[in-house]
Amino acid sequence: MDKIIFFKTQKDLRKWFEKNHETEKELFLGYYKVHTKKPTVTWSQSVDEAICFGWIDGIRKSIDDESYQNRFTPRRSNSNWSAINIDKYHKLLSLGLVHKKGKEAFGKKKDEKSKTYSYERVNPKLSKEYENEIKKNKTAWEYFNNLAPGYKKISIHWVMSAKQIKTQKSRLKILIESSEELKKIPLLRS
Repeated sequence: MDKIIFFKTQKDLRKWFEKNHETEKELFLGYYKVHTKKPTVTWSQSVDEAICFGWIDGIRKSIDDESYQNRFTPRRSNSNWSAINIDKYHKLLSLGLVHKKGKEAFGKKKDEKSKTYSYERVNPKLSKEYENEIKKNKTAWEYFNNLAPGYKKISIHWVMSAKQIKTQKSRLKILIESSEELKKIPLLRS
């Protein structure tokens, strides 16, 4: 297993990036879950520091009941920039926190590859048929309707983005079952 590093503060993580951003190829960053009350850098803070040094976060993976990890790597020149990370970049730049390498990475971004995640481009809607299916289950419908807007949008996108009707219906079934259990879809669970 790769070495997972835990940082207590954002300042500690920034020191790591200052020292290693040009020589290391990846960082497996560990986080403690809130219930542990252990000091830890947050995911949002770590993304801020990664942006400052031209790095990007990858997929989150659970370690155990108390912690999880995220892999960070230097950005490739052709990587996508999400709308959220573009906004973060501008905020960090205005605060004078972006390192030269972060500016270079942002300068190489291609506008046509920015804000291109499909859930950023459209406001997805469930088909009337699928909406009616959820409404048949009162508990699921109530839970689904009370999801935070971002979770709801991603859930709808997850169902509607499937190319085959069979896959859409399978995902809809998972969405309804999860909502009935008062849970987010598996994709959004930590």
